[in-house]
Amino acid sequence: MKIYAQHGFNSGNKILEGLRNQAIDGVIYGAKDIAPDLLQADLAQIAQMYPSSTRLFDPHYYATLIASVSGARLGKLIGEGSYSYFRAHIRRDLEQTKVINDDIRSCLEFQASLPLTAFISPNIVIRRSFDSIEGAIAKNFIRNAAEQAKEISPEMPVYATLAVSENALQDKNEMQAFLQEITELDDPPVGFYLLLEKPDGKLPDTLTDQDILSRWMLVNYALKINGFEVINGYTDLLAPYIAATGADAIGTGWFGTLKTFSLQRFLPSDLRSKRPYSRYTSIGLLKSIRRTELDSLRQTFPDVLNKLPSDDYYSDDGHPAGAEEVLQNWEALRAMITYCTQEKNNVREALHGCRLALNFATELYANINSIGIPLRQRSSDQHIDAIKDELVEFERLAEL
Repeated sequence: MKIYAQHGFNSGNKILEGLRNQAIDGVIYGAKDIAPDLLQADLAQIAQMYPSSTRLFDPHYYATLIASVSGARLGKLIGEGSYSYFRAHIRRDLEQTKVINDDIRSCLEFQASLPLTAFISPNIVIRRSFDSIEGAIAKNFIRNAAEQAKEISPEMPVYATLAVSENALQDKNEMQAFLQEITELDDPPVGFYLLLEKPDGKLPDTLTDQDILSRWMLVNYALKINGFEVINGYTDLLAPYIAATGADAIGTGWFGTLKTFSLQRFLPSDLRSKRPYSRYTSIGLLKSIRRTELDSLRQTFPDVLNKLPSDDYYSDDGHPAGAEEVLQNWEALRAMITYCTQEKNNVREALHGCRLALNFATELYANINSIGIPLRQRSSDQHIDAIKDELVEFERLAEL
């Protein structure tokens, strides 16, 4: 599985460092956080320095239905020197196929001017139900993506965006009917850019809520067995279990808003973001922990450490900078995916590998708890049983 940088605010030299260190295979730029002229320059530099890298652009079109909300945080999507394809819509605008086709064309024509390796076609988020007006609109965007892409640039592959809120996954039958329709298109895209929205933008300490990971794994699996390439945006510590379905790539970044997808990122907010604590992604624990927690564990429980080059950023007297911390996370995720799935193409074998890794994490946490070293809620072992249950449910849903 490939790992892409999910671009956002304060990118600095993180992406170039990630490519230089081979911690990532490419980048998914996000429109909100970079002006078009700077986007062009950044992509040209990456294309020249790392020609084999994957270069994609998320148009953030799904913000269209909240663009008229007072105080919406749209960044570079609007204003002087912004993106020509982006405008505010109300839902009834998008019930017209002509409007959808015009917006797809405008968005892909803009992307055709960039040194990208593939197109990402726009779409909205299915927030409530697959069997809804939102679901019908999203399906129409998917249905028309390949035709528009071929007219603009016949040789350029196109990934159709499929963005789904957790709420829409509640009805399994609706989800499966929707998947059947989009996998039987006469003119399909080469693949899908999947986004799983958490409405509140917060990842629970269990890393997943009940029946969410299993159903999202089923979405990935259904698309893969029907021959599509699959990229999961805004995916972080759930990457190994997504990889087990056969998915091709994940994207993740350096802030929480770049690790979990939510439209909250575009909505008005009076909250000031707190400076994040330094964290370390532990393969053994299948989770990230605070730097201070790592320091209290590393001598007694060396299996918490990854034994990878980026561990040097967390030496006893080291203080990882922002770029170093995200490099550690990317490097750890790549190794974690291999460790869990053993790079098996067989889904059953990959799931078995995930279970072995979860069992090892259970033992490691048990040893830590036995001598009373306190871990914060976010760093605790709550994810292990939750994910084990989700793997069982996925197997049931997929009839493995």
